[in-house]
Amino acid sequence: MTRQFLGLPTATLKWSETGEPEDVHTGDVYFSANDGLAETKAVFLAGCDLPARWQHNDLHSIGELGFGTGLNFMATLAEWRQFARPDQRLHYIAIEGAPLTPEQLSRAHEAFPELQREAGDLQQIWPDAVKGFHRRTLPGNANEPKVELTLLFGPVAEMLAQLDAGIDSWFLDGFAPAQNPQMWSEEVFAQLARLSRSGARLATYSVAGLVRRGLGAQGFDVSKLPGHGRKRQRLEAIYKEGPQTAQTQSEPSDAVPDTVIVIGGGIAGACLTHQFTQAGVGVTLIEAQGLAAGASGNELGLISPRLDLEDSALARFYRSAFVYAGQFYSHNCSAAFNPTGLVRQAATLEKAQKHCDLISNMALPEPLAKLADDGSSLFLKTGATLHPMAAIAQLTQSAKLIKARAKRLERKAGQWVVIGDHEQVIASAKILVLALGVGELDGVELPALRLLRGQVSIGTAGQHGVNVPMIGASYVLGLDADRLLFGATHDRVDDRDCNEIRPVDHQRNLANLQILRPDLAEQIELSQLTGRASVRAASPDLQPLAGPVADADKCGPWSKQFWGKLSDYSSAPVLDGLYLLNGLGSRGLTLAPLLAKLIVSEICGEPSPLERDARTAVHPARFCARAARRQ
Repeated sequence: MTRQFLGLPTATLKWSETGEPEDVHTGDVYFSANDGLAETKAVFLAGCDLPARWQHNDLHSIGELGFGTGLNFMATLAEWRQFARPDQRLHYIAIEGAPLTPEQLSRAHEAFPELQREAGDLQQIWPDAVKGFHRRTLPGNANEPKVELTLLFGPVAEMLAQLDAGIDSWFLDGFAPAQNPQMWSEEVFAQLARLSRSGARLATYSVAGLVRRGLGAQGFDVSKLPGHGRKRQRLEAIYKEGPQTAQTQSEPSDAVPDTVIVIGGGIAGACLTHQFTQAGVGVTLIEAQGLAAGASGNELGLISPRLDLEDSALARFYRSAFVYAGQFYSHNCSAAFNPTGLVRQAATLEKAQKHCDLISNMALPEPLAKLADDGSSLFLKTGATLHPMAAIAQLTQSAKLIKARAKRLERKAGQWVVIGDHEQVIASAKILVLALGVGELDGVELPALRLLRGQVSIGTAGQHGVNVPMIGASYVLGLDADRLLFGATHDRVDDRDCNEIRPVDHQRNLANLQILRPDLAEQIELSQLTGRASVRAASPDLQPLAGPVADADKCGPWSKQFWGKLSDYSSAPVLDGLYLLNGLGSRGLTLAPLLAKLIVSEICGEPSPLERDARTAVHPARFCARAARRQ
């Protein structure tokens, strides 16, 4: 049975006269009053032999238990920027059970003026306190080495179990074992071993017996060394091998491709293009009809979350994707992004009760979500609108755009070759990502799709504009002072090209607007309505498709071998170098940024930005495996 979501605890602090934060409940401090930065460098950086050890690989991953104020991260970031090569990549993954508010974070950072730049960068990308995984790219100059921060907000054992990564260095900096026993449990130590690469280093201030014994039992070679300041001792450990090494991470892949092909010029293709470019990968973008010609071509769209009353990895993915999308668009195409907020109207008593439950269970924390003045509708502070065409144009400006229809794919000499209508070679590359929407392509077997036709209506409503979008059974957005976009219909169809405007659908949209905003509907002339229709792609189970394309010929034997034992699809047989991002349905604007990041991370050999169970839920191989089992 799925657990009900209960939100995250908030950090409750008191402050010393000299500005150090202390947790009210545990009585433990976040950093030492006696030069906390020096302690961080002595205990954690020196304890893991950094920066010397990261000179040997292009990618170095650090895992931290207990992010707190981010002091360890900021100190690491400063050292990384000073000593790492421009072509190196740092992934910093940290778990925090009670995230600080932005105001608390800023106040704590005042104690470290020498880290002013690093503090400003962290505050700029700090995510809202939503349980789950939050990937962020650190701002930096073009000639600086790249840094990615992944914050895991939630209980330590639960979040570690959902992590897929290979860690080179561990910082164990939670509150002391006596005050915070859940962070120093046997379950946690086992997860550290699962995630550690051979030779991984670990550092912590704690030399408690249960810590030494727990790490030793999992294959860590543990040593006590002189401490820093008032602490007499500290602990260092090196991961060798232990009784649970079956899932130990392999050595990192430093092979980032020089170039990739993306087929599809909608929001999915645009987000892929931008994420690849940020990773230093060149993109050839192929689109037959031009950018934003399909379902992403509406004049305005919504950034809106899917909110469920449950605490599952998939439900957390949808919330994290919403938080990620807002920051992604505001940082990368701000002119196309408008943080308007959003009102979700309760169309039924059941919906009204769900809204109340979402607030009481903190599905999104205050002030991101609160009940509107009517006591049942939901106001989402970070809801937003996006001009898709403008966003797509900006996100793809660095790509090589080829306007041609991809008819089929061929595999030759380790390359994917794109063949056009006239049997001409359009492009070829080792890595190809399909963001086709409802487009068709020969030469490879892809999961079946549902085709969903949607028609929006555009009309004029006199002096009554819409500053804050509203959504219920339908939605309404303000295009400018008096023009409205509302709808949309949602119909299963068989024809990929049924994009003609239907008067009967204008009538349906206007009837739904009458329920949502009768004051606006009364001013609109049906005969004056214009609009747009397009067909969206959804998967049969209505979850997105994001990841490598399964090898259908090999899925049968593989599925039988793992019958009843599958917890994920990481071992599924896949077509080398071929990936898919599709089936986003009506949530493409919200889901595309994070799912594009997932695919780029996988191709570049980086830690996954999704929880393991959410990754399983969106993996394209799930349909191939299900079909094999049915047979």
